[in-house]
Amino acid sequence: MSDAITLIEKHRGKGVQVDTNLLVLLLVGLVNPSRIPNFKRTQDFSIEDFRVLRKPVEWFGKPLVATPHVLSQVSDLTDLSGKEAILARELFKSIVEEIEEHHDPARSLVRHPLFKRFGLGDASIAAACERNIVVLTADVQLQIALAWQGLDAVNFNHVRTLRWS
Repeated sequence: MSDAITLIEKHRGKGVQVDTNLLVLLLVGLVNPSRIPNFKRTQDFSIEDFRVLRKPVEWFGKPLVATPHVLSQVSDLTDLSGKEAILARELFKSIVEEIEEHHDPARSLVRHPLFKRFGLGDASIAAACERNIVVLTADVQLQIALAWQGLDAVNFNHVRTLRWS
């Protein structure tokens, strides 16, 4: 956990790359926090997790960083219905308009060392991390793999235990 605090302090105000699952949580929570426990893509999270997630995102500051591969996954995974779907698309649009987007061609990402194990979206996250961008992830295996490569990754499970002021 002290590693999480150190990394958060190191990258404070520099922005953060949020992984796909956490961006889906953020978007669904912005649409309707009460949907989090019932929506198929966020049911492993709680409403409190959504509230906790907002703190480090604010702490790291703008810009929120993403890759086109992650954004595509988030767009596909926030398949809400009715008015919530419309609101999700509007909120997603506003997030994308303010995000700092890092693009690496899929051709180069499939040669990334993490591609075979984690796939295209996470390989794009790793490539963004190689530009000295910290990632916030709920995927313990991804966080360990990034740390093993000397990249800065904060595990959301550690963030849950921090007291934010």
